[in-house]
Amino acid sequence: MTNRPPSDDNRNGAKKPEISILSLLVLSLFIGLIVGAGIDKSFILPVALITAIIFYIKRDKIAAADIQTPSSAKPAEPNRSIENSYHWPDLGQFSCAVHAEPYQKTIQQLVQENIAAPDQSSPAQPLIYTAQLIPDLSNPFDTDIIRVEIHQQTIGHLYGESAHNFRDQLKEKQLADQITFCKALIIIVNPAGGKSLYYCVMLDLTLS
Repeated sequence: MTNRPPSDDNRNGAKKPEISILSLLVLSLFIGLIVGAGIDKSFILPVALITAIIFYIKRDKIAAADIQTPSSAKPAEPNRSIENSYHWPDLGQFSCAVHAEPYQKTIQQLVQENIAAPDQSSPAQPLIYTAQLIPDLSNPFDTDIIRVEIHQQTIGHLYGESAHNFRDQLKEKQLADQITFCKALIIIVNPAGGKSLYYCVMLDLTLS
């Protein structure tokens, strides 16, 4: 009997990253709700459907992609080096929403400057980056706040219960107040009717 050669996954000892259909549907519906809340409820289902189709086509890239920092970006500070910090497991779920509304211009500039950014002509185009999650101890009103940075630019925060649960997970891993990394999904939403582009940011984290 002829033995079959081991598959690439077996040779490498790693399973190809995947993203579940349920996660795609939930994320698509989330984007549709955001568009509906900002424009009109009649856009919820069309935007969710279009986004789901795009995500399904690009599901492998979403699960495995990680856009690199452009060569023009400043080098990371030593205490923020990804080599010396904890990187949360790549789940491919992107279920944690970032409060990014005040940072739309920063995110837009980040996307436009990134040499790996694809064409933005589709209604909803996903981009994958590596985000820094930085416990912010300087805010006297909310000591749980987590600042989210990409390429050393603040693109949003985790507040309230999300931030509290994230800090609990840091403590469980004995990483309290330390900078960690995870994948971040930036979704470019291009509303109909000539409305301006806006950006949603989702982290590949599960916060119980």
